[in-house]
Amino acid sequence: MGQRPNDLRPWESPNALLGSELRRYREAAGLSIAAFCELIQESAPYSKSTVGSVERGESRPDRLLAVHADRVLDTREALTHLWDGLYKGTNAVPAWFVDWAMQEPKFERIRSYEPLIVPGLLQVPAYAAAILDDEAALEARLARQGILNGDRTPPHLLYVLDESVLYRDAGGAEVMREQLQRLIEVSSRLVRIQIIPLRLHEGIGGAFAIGTLPDGSEVGYKDNPINGDTTTDRAELNRLAGLFASIQSAAYPVDQSLELIAKVAQEKWT
Repeated sequence: MGQRPNDLRPWESPNALLGSELRRYREAAGLSIAAFCELIQESAPYSKSTVGSVERGESRPDRLLAVHADRVLDTREALTHLWDGLYKGTNAVPAWFVDWAMQEPKFERIRSYEPLIVPGLLQVPAYAAAILDDEAALEARLARQGILNGDRTPPHLLYVLDESVLYRDAGGAEVMREQLQRLIEVSSRLVRIQIIPLRLHEGIGGAFAIGTLPDGSEVGYKDNPINGDTTTDRAELNRLAGLFASIQSAAYPVDQSLELIAKVAQEKWT
């Protein structure tokens, strides 16, 4: 079974940690969620569902909620300081990606579908630099790749990429050639890459990934045009797993996929 956000150990997720602390202070003050919302209503309206979602670690609270919670609960700015410690200065990694990034080094397996770009863990520096517009973000992206060559056993990676990724220019011909060659070089028993042909398929809705932890529980990540979302909801994970299986079944086998990557590198980017 997958873990719900409030079942995670608090330090495994910044959202879960702040949410658990908000709930602890609220309950210590003898307030229900409804009563808490009523007390902060004049300064900042928050619904019961919003506060409940924050307390369960399902969503990231904005700083204003922490500020008003400190005032109402008389916590001497404890929640505001906690918010700053968890989220301030994390611009190198988008806020919505923080939860996934914290879990990523622990995964034993990652299944991922990417319709637009090469996955971050497999990007060469020049390709990543062409996509990212910030040096700190680039450093954070490359630092994530440490899970592939660190002291611990690297996770099994199973990627399905849309064929268009091979043709989409990011940095020019030399960079693209280097990047496609990198995909070929890393292909192994632990890194399996498949290409899905240029046609309509179930993956056109956007990128997503499923990470499996050592205890068998799973974490999902879904991209959208504005941000992204990390989930441990069992029903959502089941849907993502089914979607991945469907996409993978429509993709070329690994050997054929690698042949296609090599062909595009030679014919398109040389």
